[in-house]
Amino acid sequence: MTQLIINNTIYLPETSRGNYKCYPQLLTQQIEMISGRVVQEVRGTVQIIEYSYDYMGNDLMRQLNTVLRSGQSFPVAYLPDSGDSLVVSTFLTVDFPVPEYAFSRGGNPFWHNVAFQLREVSPHA
Repeated sequence: MTQLIINNTIYLPETSRGNYKCYPQLLTQQIEMISGRVVQEVRGTVQIIEYSYDYMGNDLMRQLNTVLRSGQSFPVAYLPDSGDSLVVSTFLTVDFPVPEYAFSRGGNPFWHNVAFQLREVSPHA
């Protein structure tokens, strides 16, 4: 099952055992009223995606790093925790991947502990 498609072209491998999380997060701000009372203003909800994969080939890792480390927002098709089909939205990288070199096979490197976190750019109701 496809869980994530980054930038319309990078199909990430299915991950399991708690290595894929997609959940809504409230955007709130606490405001102190003139009376001293504190209230919480809800501004909307954004999706948070956490993904990790044990071993990833060099070509896929390079493509992924180019997009995630660009500093720009990008489209993501993701599997939400509230549905059975992919949803598309625009995301930014919050926690960048810091993969470790694991081994090479046939002269091609493989990377270990590929993990990152994404945050939806625009809040919604």
